[in-house]
Amino acid sequence: MKLRFAASVVGFLVVTILFWTIAFLITAYMYDARDREALWADMLESGSKIALLSGPDSGEMNAEMLMKQLALLKKERIVLIDTTGRKLDSGGADASAFAQSIDPADVAQVLSGDILQRVDRPNLFMAGFAVTGQTLMLGGRPYALFIQAEALSLFHDYGKQLLTVVVDLLLFYIVILCATPARKKQMQALKNMVAAIRKIARGDFNVTFTALHNRGPWGELSQSLNHMAVELNQMEQMRQEFISNVSHEIQSPLTSISGFARALRNEQLNPEERLHYLDIIETESKRLSKLSDNLLKLTSLESNHHPYEPKPYRLDKQLRRIVLACEPQWLDKAIDMDVDLEEVTVHADEDMLSQVWVNLINNCIKFTPDKGTIGIHLQRLADSAVIRITDTGIGIAQEDLEHIFERFYKADKSRNRSGKSNGSGLGLSIVKKIVEMHHGSIQVQSRLGEGTTFTVTLPISS
Repeated sequence: MKLRFAASVVGFLVVTILFWTIAFLITAYMYDARDREALWADMLESGSKIALLSGPDSGEMNAEMLMKQLALLKKERIVLIDTTGRKLDSGGADASAFAQSIDPADVAQVLSGDILQRVDRPNLFMAGFAVTGQTLMLGGRPYALFIQAEALSLFHDYGKQLLTVVVDLLLFYIVILCATPARKKQMQALKNMVAAIRKIARGDFNVTFTALHNRGPWGELSQSLNHMAVELNQMEQMRQEFISNVSHEIQSPLTSISGFARALRNEQLNPEERLHYLDIIETESKRLSKLSDNLLKLTSLESNHHPYEPKPYRLDKQLRRIVLACEPQWLDKAIDMDVDLEEVTVHADEDMLSQVWVNLINNCIKFTPDKGTIGIHLQRLADSAVIRITDTGIGIAQEDLEHIFERFYKADKSRNRSGKSNGSGLGLSIVKKIVEMHHGSIQVQSRLGEGTTFTVTLPISS
């Protein structure tokens, strides 16, 4: 009896998969045509937004700056071509390859005012690329703007949808097998779980899953779902806190800029007061710009699309150059620099690690009192390079140390050591992310009244 039932289940699944495949191919072909039109429309709209972003007075240098910023904000590959054939691209090596593949005839067609839209792929069952072309005016000069985005194959969702059908059928059979008087309580518990999952889907994570027994598969399932609900609730709280912190950090300089801009309308201000207000507006504008740059940089680093170009170079020479570049700041506070650097060559992204050392050394200078001491030591231990950066400030409280690398976190005592810190709380988050991208680690040790030590450990070979 059981074998006959199992055979019927298997046979039913095979027939279902066959008919599902045929139905999928028919509907996928119809949706593919519709999706191509939607993708083209979206890409052409992106091109129109780029034209609005560039502004009517953008020159050639602004075009280059525009492409660099678009590289952080757009996932598509974007290419600008002027009437001389000069090409600007954003999107890394893939965008450069796309720029080289553009036919001059397509460039001429777009510069003449026509709109280009097509999908390049070997056949419907393989992924390819959607391409659009349109005219863009920059600084009064016409450019051909080409955008390339991935176009999925006809089978791209087949596996997921087929798995969904199979799982639904299996669940259906499980429900049938469980539909006995002895299983009614378990079915009620299952319904409660489904209701709780629907609450989670609506964004309500304050739910608890209960099972008849804490042991067995139902108990494990309820425990796993409870753990998931707790984690999702924590993530939602972190998201709300992040938005709140960003809003606060942006609102503070905007309030200063707005207030002093209104004060400048007072015709009775003397020149010294007017210059003072203008200095404040300029300082707050730079602070807002730095916050924006750091947010973009942190977002780019966390997206796994940030350019990463490791190469061998002398780490000791890099640290020495940065210490010398910061000389005006530490001389101004009469700080004694204790520098001891072994000769170490690492295989890493030099520009990214430069941001790490600049951030850490500037923090030490900022938070070290006049006539204090900063130590920078580099040594090689086995296959690792160990960098220790130490200051003689008042230190950081133990309860703040575990949060020091969190975004927007500012320990009150540590940030007020100099009384003039106006950082956004993103610097150490960026430092930690860059170090982790290099498969390294960073630790901080500090006690109140005894200073702070940051220890960065990097593998010598990536």
